[in-house]
Amino acid sequence: MSEITLSVGNKVRFKCGRSGVCCSSGPNVSLTIYDICRISRFLGVDWREIAGKYFYVVIADYMPIPVLRGIDNRCVFLELKNNIPSCKIYRARPMRCRLFPFLPVSPGDPTRVHVSKICPSIGKGPLIDPPWNLLKFYYDEVKKHYRILNELVMEKGLDPLEALEKAIDMACSEDNSASFDLDYLDKLW
Repeated sequence: MSEITLSVGNKVRFKCGRSGVCCSSGPNVSLTIYDICRISRFLGVDWREIAGKYFYVVIADYMPIPVLRGIDNRCVFLELKNNIPSCKIYRARPMRCRLFPFLPVSPGDPTRVHVSKICPSIGKGPLIDPPWNLLKFYYDEVKKHYRILNELVMEKGLDPLEALEKAIDMACSEDNSASFDLDYLDKLW
């Protein structure tokens, strides 16, 4: 199947078949500072306790990029329950996982989305709209994530890892943020 790009108004047939392919094809999921806070809050631990264990950081052109850890090309949070692939942190899963099989094109263009060519459930189920509201929310988080990191690294001169730590601390201290309301995030799909 070749890659499909959808624009606002386009629909695609999709109903998750719980194949686990999405969680077994990498993983290569980049995380935002908000993803890290959501996961740590869900697990009931400080974010520092999940650093290294559940995510690692790649530095690219001075920008720290947190990435979900994998084991043998499988997400560290993937488990089998009664032989059915399941996510240990499903309620607090990263935004990229919430959006799958829809793949963001660019935060500068919220009117288009790619559809994953590896998802076996594409073309099956009801005709649906991509989750445009969730995509917009994700793009807003990504923009804020990189705006904060850019300011800390490029303008204030912090080391990339130091900047990431400060940015995560800032994000995790936001008490009233919609980013941490898991029920609200579920409704955006």
